[in-house]
Amino acid sequence: MHETYRMLGKQHEADLEREARKFHLAAALRPSGPAPPPPRVAAKISRRTWGFVCSRLAALFR
Repeated sequence: MHETYRMLGKQHEADLEREARKFHLAAALRPSGPAPPPPRVAAKISRRTWGFVCSRLAALFR
């Protein structure tokens, strides 16, 4: 029983080491300059579109 937990512990440590190596390699490839700006938020919905959506919802719930 103890050998099973010892084996699982070794596998878990190996998994953690692989994950750490992966993140280390990714950090080395990441550009060191400033972070890119966040993506733009979608444009606001026009009043006409908003009115249409509200009227369709009202019709749905009648």
